[in-house]
Amino acid sequence: MASRFVKSPVVQTTAKRQYAAQAVAKTEHVVPKPEALKVSTLKNGVIVASIENHGPVTSLGVVVKAGSRNESYENSGISHMLRVSSGLATKNNTAFGITRNLQQAGAGLVCTQGREHTLYSVQTTRNNTDMAVDYLTDIVSNQAFKPWELGDNLPRLKLELAQVSPSAQALELLHLASFRTGLGNSLFCAGHKVGSHTPAQLQQFVAKHYTTGRTAVVGVGVSHAALTKYAELLNLEEGAGPSSLASKFNAGEERRETGGSLAYVALAASVPGATSVKEALACMLLQRILGMGAQIKRGNGQGKLAKAAAAASASNHSVGAIGPMYSDSGLLGALIVAEGGAAGKVVSAVAAALRSASVTEAEVAAAKKNLIADVLSVQDNAASLIEDIGTQVLLAGDVIQANKVPELVSGVSVADVQAAAKRLAGSKLSMGAVGNLSTTPYVDSL
Repeated sequence: MASRFVKSPVVQTTAKRQYAAQAVAKTEHVVPKPEALKVSTLKNGVIVASIENHGPVTSLGVVVKAGSRNESYENSGISHMLRVSSGLATKNNTAFGITRNLQQAGAGLVCTQGREHTLYSVQTTRNNTDMAVDYLTDIVSNQAFKPWELGDNLPRLKLELAQVSPSAQALELLHLASFRTGLGNSLFCAGHKVGSHTPAQLQQFVAKHYTTGRTAVVGVGVSHAALTKYAELLNLEEGAGPSSLASKFNAGEERRETGGSLAYVALAASVPGATSVKEALACMLLQRILGMGAQIKRGNGQGKLAKAAAAASASNHSVGAIGPMYSDSGLLGALIVAEGGAAGKVVSAVAAALRSASVTEAEVAAAKKNLIADVLSVQDNAASLIEDIGTQVLLAGDVIQANKVPELVSGVSVADVQAAAKRLAGSKLSMGAVGNLSTTPYVDSL
């Protein structure tokens, strides 16, 4: 009887559950605590910044302090060519080998550029980190620029140029009008320069600007010790590279009449750069008070600029404040999309609103909450976080910790924002416009 009882399904099932529970209890482990941002510098000058969140996905990026700002007249558009050439053959791997092996691991290379930086990034599962780093560092360090591959990539370059939106064109024209050279150089290659960049020019640009003193290796989901070892795999020229000339603001305008039914107009005045933290934060708060466009799908724009535009014209239009920031300079103004026949009234009303902006304590308090939410939301996106950390550490020399953001924002007073509004009111405006400009006023008449 005893043996039959022991062999019964009920008893055996219970025993299996007990053994399974004991096994789980033995293998159960404590989840390690996340490690905050750590930043160090290698002997050769490469900066290493990591956040270990012990997540299943590792995000890696190499940020180089080089972009369209570093172009000259002779090699204009070369940054865009570098961007579309990322992932081509290197001295150690073919383009097919890079693509195939990264895709088999569920990873992919992304190259993102700004006017002052270039980011090469890869996201992969933790167990494939070593493989992803090998390809990432090889892509940055050993670019080959084979002539036939560059030629094969020209259709992609032309496609990207054809897909540039009118709003982006207006912003590019605004930068050209405001800075002329340096920060005024476009993120996009000019049509007449397509196909003009030789392998020698590309190699020269990389050798000159892709140096250890201008490079940061950033990782999320990787330990600092491991990322430091990965950073040593980079094979770059040592040194700080050339220094960038300060871009001087000029109140001018660039207009491109392309017809159609809409006018795309970007207006802005000069503001301090991102390295002036308190003044930059005051401008960011003012930007949110002015209104950054619709915050919800199919919603109406909020803020002072949208109200001024609505009072001036009942036609369909879109208005939002813009505030691109760079290391030594910045812009604060508005991007306007309006029907060609009503653009004159809308643009004039928005310009008047920029010059008469006033702020209240309640508006500043609301803008602070909005800004903190925007900054902290970047922390949830590893790809955006890598770019944010890399650009901060290269352009400003330091990284603002996430837990310090509320404190810094709270330290900006209403008087600081009012001072920014007063500076904006007394500044000259520059303008970039594209589309149906039949009624769009010239900037000197605003």
